[in-house]
Amino acid sequence: MVDDSLAGVEAGRRGGFGLVVAVTGTEGPGGAADRGRRGADDVVSDPGELLSGRDD
Repeated sequence: MVDDSLAGVEAGRRGGFGLVVAVTGTEGPGGAADRGRRGADDVVSDPGELLSGRDD
């Protein structure tokens, strides 16, 4: 699952999703480190980063 809110990241982790990706463009409170602590497997600043390396 992909979400941009702290609550969404926590819900994804508690819900047993196999992969939780957080989207953030900020640092500090609510930023990447905070989303990682809340259970995100990966944190990106732009969802397009998830597509890098695709063979289209």
